[in-house]
Amino acid sequence: MLGHSHFYHQLTRKAVILFGRLFDDISIIRKNDQTGKEVERFLVPIIYAPKEKMVTRIFSDPDLTRQLQAILPRMSFEITGINYDAARKQNSLLKTNQTSTSTTATSAYMGVPYDLIFELNVYARNIDDGTHIVEQIMPFFNPDFTVTAKMVPDLGFYKDIPIILNSITNNIQYEGNYDSVRYVYWTLTFTMKMHYYGPVSTVKIIRSVYTNIYNDVSLSSGYITKINTTNANGTFKKEDIVFQGDNYKTSNAYGIVMDYSANTLTLGATQGTFKVNNYIHAVSTNGVAQIASFDASIVKLVEINVQPDPITAQPGDDYGYDITITEWPDTEA
Repeated sequence: MLGHSHFYHQLTRKAVILFGRLFDDISIIRKNDQTGKEVERFLVPIIYAPKEKMVTRIFSDPDLTRQLQAILPRMSFEITGINYDAARKQNSLLKTNQTSTSTTATSAYMGVPYDLIFELNVYARNIDDGTHIVEQIMPFFNPDFTVTAKMVPDLGFYKDIPIILNSITNNIQYEGNYDSVRYVYWTLTFTMKMHYYGPVSTVKIIRSVYTNIYNDVSLSSGYITKINTTNANGTFKKEDIVFQGDNYKTSNAYGIVMDYSANTLTLGATQGTFKVNNYIHAVSTNGVAQIASFDASIVKLVEINVQPDPITAQPGDDYGYDITITEWPDTEA
């Protein structure tokens, strides 16, 4: 879809299994009314099914205590809705990564938040059985219970998934004659805070990043320029001011010496327009030179190199940064 290759993480299926496993070990104990000793213990069955079908099945069984067909007490659950949760949205450009090899990693965009609405129904023959089950559930949700699961194995991380108990309602069937089936059911609604993930891709691990800063030769002033000189007399020193013309105060072009070597004078923060064949003078030294030509190539000002520390760090590891900054004119384009 949308130009991506096929992917299917079975997230909804995993959510259903995860929810069902929360309640698959609930049991009921029968005790002797006279002695208070335990006489029977059994697990309450749970299946994935709509409440309407379960009710139909219950009423089709004339004897709710027998071991065939629908047996009470029992439970069923289903997903009743899936809603987007804008409150949990993260930056759409964030990614999660997991190391595959020393040079590659699996990568996917951060999950999109959705709320899965579950409905858990408890069916019982009498009120006591119903409360027996519900009271084993309520204390664990205050109002949420968090489970941890590896939802997308390719990404290799575990996700905390809050499950919130929203409401509890009960209904007791009183209608009908004395021979009709009577049952009690409780409905508990939950919200599971899920994330859905897109395709997983394989990317190379970046272990070194370079940033270069250059001067802008398109500017008419303020940039760094190289002037090729001839007929030079005297010396030029760094940070000295040079100007074109007879007097610095009335000069129409000037700049600051950044470097001087091999008949090449490099000026920074230049103002005005230097002209070929005109002479330039240094303010604090006796340097004088004639402008032969200009070098219009881009000049690298700064090179910044960033590497992880240690260099062998993998996605998910704790690491720092080594930053190396080389300033012009030590490095040139």
